[in-house]
Amino acid sequence: MKIVCSWCRQEGKTELVGEKAPLDDARETHGICVSHRHAVQARWLASIHIASNSGVATELSSVLFRWTGLLNVTKKMRP
Repeated sequence: MKIVCSWCRQEGKTELVGEKAPLDDARETHGICVSHRHAVQARWLASIHIASNSGVATELSSVLFRWTGLLNVTKKMRP
C-alpha cells in the first residue's frame, strides 16, 4: 500500500510518504510527511504556550499532549 500525505496532495506537491505491507496492494492509505508533521507539532506547541499564558493550560495541554503521541507513530512510517 502506498502512504500519501493529503496535505501535500492538496498543495500540489509530491505526496508519497512511503509504502507499507502488503506491498502488492495498489490502494492508498494516508499518513503525514515530515514537513507537515513538524508544522503541526509547532502549532500545537504554540497553542500550549498560549494556553499556559491564559490560565487554561491544564485541560488543553493534557489533550494536546495525548494527540502528540500520534506524531510518534508517523515517525515510524518515514522511509
